[in-house]
Amino acid sequence: MLKKTLLPLMGLLSITQAYAQDERWFEVEVYLFERDAGHNQEKSPDQVTLINTRKAVDLISPLFSTDITGASLGLKGCSSSDWATNADECNQQLGSAQVNHTTQIPVNIAAATEQYGIPGGAPVLLSSEQNQFKDIMSKISREPGNKSLLHMTWQQSMLPRHKAKPMRLYSGQDFSDRFEGNGQMVQSYQSELTIPQFDFLDTSFDSKTQKPVWELDGTLNIYLNHYLYVEAALNLREEGTKEIDTSSSYLNETVEQSNKVTPFLYAFPLTQNRRVRSDEIHYFDHPKMGMILQIRKMEQPTDRIKDIANEL
Repeated sequence: MLKKTLLPLMGLLSITQAYAQDERWFEVEVYLFERDAGHNQEKSPDQVTLINTRKAVDLISPLFSTDITGASLGLKGCSSSDWATNADECNQQLGSAQVNHTTQIPVNIAAATEQYGIPGGAPVLLSSEQNQFKDIMSKISREPGNKSLLHMTWQQSMLPRHKAKPMRLYSGQDFSDRFEGNGQMVQSYQSELTIPQFDFLDTSFDSKTQKPVWELDGTLNIYLNHYLYVEAALNLREEGTKEIDTSSSYLNETVEQSNKVTPFLYAFPLTQNRRVRSDEIHYFDHPKMGMILQIRKMEQPTDRIKDIANEL
């Protein structure tokens, strides 16, 4: 029994040892919270800047998204490893499949059991038992006006900037039933004066669903270039109203001048690029939100496999 257990471990170690010699793994813990808007005068941005998340590593979607199309055909959807290594392809599948999304992402994102990275492997989401921000979160959440948005911890190999993939972060409620990603209200193209046109010869169904518009959404890119660097690109969305110009003109003459107040979903951006030190707790400030981040040194996956092998 011991031999059967030991051989796979030694085989994994020998196969990945050459590749993993240059790997430097770290443990990342992040906590995001919203600050009381009543205590700041942050101006609402006029335009919504959408963040490109197509190629980002996504450790959250596998926990809360269900591919109905794949399930109905008996197909296997993207696993956590697939999302971590080939997020672009998984996002393409989401765009062409009928997917069920929960309407609310919880604050705490964690694996069901303790997890550890493997040599040459993809980033790994850790369990709640592996978190270390309990006291920090308790202190911040007790302050009046603060609201927790997202808390998660993962392990990843740190790469140079040209090879690094950002981590996709999102949480909170999904506004897609009322708003588009650009902040405008979802438009209804049918009215009482329009007679629906049906093609009875077409038996196909449009399987596309509205993409979620999350309350908090964006990316966190961490890379290693002698030092550790963090690039944060996050949007915090908030419902409000906006004046739009509804005037029309004909032959350069204004026919009607009026402003219309309409519901609008604002997106407040947190965009920062900072050099950081490992093991130190860093605070990223913003009038609307805050981010606590720690990048911790950890036992390297190759060393962990050696320790397990020695114990056996």
